[in-house]
Amino acid sequence: MTRTEEKLTRYKARSSDTEQDKQDRAERMVRRAVDPWTGFKDISITYLPKGSYKNNTNVRADSDVDISVIHEGFHYYDDSALYERDKIHGSVSIDHFDGRAFRAELERAMKASYGTDCDTSGTTAIEIAENSGRVKADVVPTFRHRHYHYDLLGKVTYREGTTTWRTTGEWVINYPVQQYENGVAKNNRTGRRYKKMVRILKRVENDLVASGELEALPSYFMECLVYCTPDGHFNHSGSTPLTDDITSVLTYIWNQTKPGGSAKDWHEPNGIKQLFDPGQKWTMEQAHDLALKAWRNLELGK
Repeated sequence: MTRTEEKLTRYKARSSDTEQDKQDRAERMVRRAVDPWTGFKDISITYLPKGSYKNNTNVRADSDVDISVIHEGFHYYDDSALYERDKIHGSVSIDHFDGRAFRAELERAMKASYGTDCDTSGTTAIEIAENSGRVKADVVPTFRHRHYHYDLLGKVTYREGTTTWRTTGEWVINYPVQQYENGVAKNNRTGRRYKKMVRILKRVENDLVASGELEALPSYFMECLVYCTPDGHFNHSGSTPLTDDITSVLTYIWNQTKPGGSAKDWHEPNGIKQLFDPGQKWTMEQAHDLALKAWRNLELGK
């Protein structure tokens, strides 16, 4: 086994064998604070683990568990794609909570249980610090969101996601269920190589940041880039060396993020949001640079 293959064998692995237990403990921790909170006594609340733990792509350096606390009393919606005659009129709200108020109440509930271990300074998540008995958790106040549109037969339908109010005043819409389902499907189609390649690229990115060769990128970005790589670049024979797979994946990313490449049409793993929309936290140039520096870091092509 080559030195690179040995490194990739280490880097492909999950950060621990207790991933599900950590996720379950984080969710229980949030439930213990929210379920008895009197400010939510008349509200239906559900919990949705999401992010790299849920998707089984986390690495040790990105080890927080994301838990959405979902207000089920009503949903937000976008009906801008509908003709006026089909638009939804009136409010779907059944109580007084909007984004700001729901976040404020969730902050009070978490602080009551976790005190100074609860950090509310973030714009999106409420962070609960790690200690000897629990993992770090990002608690996200969330609502359901529906985007209404016409199907191929001209009937009104919708796709459902989630939306979160940021303290900057922005609303962020995500599709965590679609992301999870699409990731599982791609992992199965690629002989379970997809998620291994995601972990490898995340760890290489962490190495590049630690050595000062790269500015840190959101870990989700690596998942997106590997997801956008076609299935044929993974596990060609059923026993392909990891070196062959990562070489093929990085080559594809580097080539397609050149000017005129296909990356301009890529989507996130949810299959809905465009990967390189102007509002994203990353750029095509950063993807191109990451692929080149990852290639060099792994000493591929030698």
